[in-house]
Amino acid sequence: MKTIADYITKPLTSIDGEKSVLDAIMFMKEKSVSSLLVMEKNNTAGIFTERDILNKIDFRKIDKLPSIKIKSLMSGDVKTASVDESYINIMESMQTNKIRHMPVVKKGTIIGMISLRDLLDHYYENLEDVLEETVAALSSAVEKRDPYTAGHQERVAQLACAIAKEMHLTEKQISGLRMAAIIHDIGKLYIPTEILTKPVKLTDAEFNLIKIHSQIGYDILKGIEFPWPVADIVIQHHERLNGSGYPRGLTAKDILLEAKIIAVADVVEAMVNDRPYRPMLGMDKTLKEIQGKKNSHYDALAVDACVKVLKKKNFLVSKAGNNQERF
Repeated sequence: MKTIADYITKPLTSIDGEKSVLDAIMFMKEKSVSSLLVMEKNNTAGIFTERDILNKIDFRKIDKLPSIKIKSLMSGDVKTASVDESYINIMESMQTNKIRHMPVVKKGTIIGMISLRDLLDHYYENLEDVLEETVAALSSAVEKRDPYTAGHQERVAQLACAIAKEMHLTEKQISGLRMAAIIHDIGKLYIPTEILTKPVKLTDAEFNLIKIHSQIGYDILKGIEFPWPVADIVIQHHERLNGSGYPRGLTAKDILLEAKIIAVADVVEAMVNDRPYRPMLGMDKTLKEIQGKKNSHYDALAVDACVKVLKKKNFLVSKAGNNQERF
């Protein structure tokens, strides 16, 4: 478990509590810090932050700032964090007590400062890394059961992200899109292998069984607290604009944009690669499929972006390519 020592990002900058508020503001600007440790007779009197400037200073009396001592703005005991304490515990304590900055103590001596914002930033970065590792493991579990679609989810994710970039989605949206795309077929864990790998066309009953994989995927993922609507994207990736998709028969206005993008990437990847029941169909048929059903089945902006991506030189459209970029 990481400790506070791993997250000290602010230099320890202190100021005498006898100094004026104006001195403190100028000192913060000079040192490029957002908080100051306020000292009085070699003891810690409090912390002065940028937020205090907004909340505790009456700018209608700005002419008084040179005469107001900074220690007069300090109130309550100063809470400190032990350098060896878990950053999770300190982060929760800061949130509970509505503290945004906290001095870090080692053997009774203050050695630095931490901010709640920094701890939260690190927390969400670490959380995203853990989620990505978990999602990669789930994706691998699916593909080990079906050699014909090995790599399918990864290629769909690469193409979907390329489409999203062409559409100028935000980095946050693209991160969520990739997370959903890499496990969009997670529900196939519950589909018998003999159906997934059947070398001839499926019967209606077998295809109906395949169709429940998006609902099962949703059921698996809905309890995980992703920072994106991953479960909803997964259940919607086979929906179509005109309501002909499954499992809910949603129409355009009710389908998430990320699901619309995956729908296009998914059908393209499937058509340009071999399947147990047929060889690859080729790029011409693939482009005809998505362009011919633009606006009826597939989102027009996603289709147009996909076509642009696929026409770029060296862009991978098949597992067979050796000299092409991956999605």
